Amino acid sequence: MKIELFEPYLLGEKGFFRYLYLALKTHKKAKLVSEPRPLPKVIRPREHTSAWTRFDGHLVFFDFSDHVFLYDTDALKMCDVYFKANLHRGVTHKVLERVGLTQHDSKILPFIWFAGNLDAYRPDSLKNRFLFHGVKPTVDVCHIVGVYDNYLAKGERSVFQTNGEAIEPGNYHFWIRYHVQQALKEAGISGHYRLTSRGNRQIEDNTAIFPNLSERQFMRAMLSSRFTMINTLPHAVLPWKASESLMLGRPIIVERVPVVETPEPFRLRPGEHCLELLPDFGGFDEAADIDDPRSYRILNPLRLDELKRGVERIALVIRDRDKVRFMAEKAKEYAETALSPGFISDFICDQVRARIH
Repeated sequence: MKIELFEPYLLGEKGFFRYLYLALKTHKKAKLVSEPRPLPKVIRPREHTSAWTRFDGHLVFFDFSDHVFLYDTDALKMCDVYFKANLHRGVTHKVLERVGLTQHDSKILPFIWFAGNLDAYRPDSLKNRFLFHGVKPTVDVCHIVGVYDNYLAKGERSVFQTNGEAIEPGNYHFWIRYHVQQALKEAGISGHYRLTSRGNRQIEDNTAIFPNLSERQFMRAMLSSRFTMINTLPHAVLPWKASESLMLGRPIIVERVPVVETPEPFRLRPGEHCLELLPDFGGFDEAADIDDPRSYRILNPLRLDELKRGVERIALVIRDRDKVRFMAEKAKEYAETALSPGFISDFICDQVRARIH
């Protein structure tokens, strides 16, 4: 197939599209084109992470937004294929129904969300073999995660310890990360534990919230852990550190596997690639209006005793070293296949070819 990539600068950036562009350029001989992208990037009401490509003359759009409800509807009308990372069909139907574009639903295909600099996490690269020579797992869990606010410093009570008050996504985001970390520690699970400020120095108190680590420090922490704890709530999507951890050969722990649609070759399997703390925690509120955060966030109240039981189940698995070795092998296999540039580029071409021919 003749593949053309708009916005060549994306190949040199550290953002979402670098790894995708490298895969298509290296394995499919994709060409960078200097002509403007067919439509300008959407930046309001919020910036939309996207890229345009052309396959045998057909426009193919990649939507890498981490918001399941966010679509570039003008791009959807113009393109022939619309790859949506973090695709949820129920939310998508509500969005398209509101703007009268349900007839374009068949263009939308699920895709995965991975780190743009994923190649930097290859454990067998010459640089990483030198920097991390001899680094092996010495603790059970790496839980280094950013938060947007410091509700502890504000003296606020946990949203999971109030009496049925409405839970906002921002509060939920902080408290789920705080309580998960506390539960892991209280269960005696050894780890690299750190809530970071995402660069917002105002919320750092060096008690609950700490400065960010460098990328290399974070990589070392993951490599020296048996699992990486990945918070999927309330978004119900995988952050890109999940792909980084798997690339390093480290399986992940999640509150629950994402409720978004994942193409079969990239699906994470509990007990192989990941462990779930709260496997039956529910999903989006299908009855909620699209303007209600519950329609695209999991905002169910969390009982802390339920979390404690989930952590206790995880602890039993972690103590089973044969199981840990099995999962590490499965993570390595996933990285070598599903996350390889050749596999990703073959998958994209197969999907596009099936739609345009």
